[in-house]
Amino acid sequence: MGILVQTKGLSKTYGKGENEVQALKECHLCFAEGSFTSIVGRSGSGKSTLLHLLGGLDTPTTGSVEIEGRDIYRLSDSERTIFRRRRVGFVFQFYNLMPELTAYQNILLPMQLDNRKVDKAYLDEVISLLGLGDRLSHYAGELSGGQQQRVAIARALITQPAVLLADEPTGNLDGKSGAEVLELLHLSRKRFNQTLIMVTHDRQIAEGADRIITLEDGCISGDTGRKEP
Repeated sequence: MGILVQTKGLSKTYGKGENEVQALKECHLCFAEGSFTSIVGRSGSGKSTLLHLLGGLDTPTTGSVEIEGRDIYRLSDSERTIFRRRRVGFVFQFYNLMPELTAYQNILLPMQLDNRKVDKAYLDEVISLLGLGDRLSHYAGELSGGQQQRVAIARALITQPAVLLADEPTGNLDGKSGAEVLELLHLSRKRFNQTLIMVTHDRQIAEGADRIITLEDGCISGDTGRKEP
């Protein structure tokens, strides 16, 4: 298995002059296909900035991000949007479900936005893996936090992404629900051979990854574990 995601000299600066803040500084990283990496660090260390740049949600000040050999910041905005929808899945701390849609409709939303046909066999496999079969007709407000996060994971998986980016996916859950969600992320990564990159403030949760990257003041201060599968 080769390198799926690679950054070169990745930096991000916000503001100008006296208000300038360098959120990320010259990050050179590689993430292997099928690997699981946790990104840890104090609040303001650059964790979410790095994740957003990896997923094409922000624009770097300097440097590049390659996914499957494509420099995503050399794509036009519309090309990058299409690439992101099809090859990158996102899971956020607060689920970001559409309250007026059922769980099933939320799961299918990315495919509808991209005018793509759903692979029914794959959809059934995702729903079964995440244990959502009896919750599909429920609205977000009728689901527990753990159930909402399961729906959010299914929504991220439905496009069959190559890389799954999770920003504090257990941060809004109790210990039991958080552990269940983490286990589901593990299972989906293995089942669908995805590269999982997760930001977390919880060191114990981070220890479940193959590799832990530590950020401090926008710089990589630690990189331990397996860098290649």
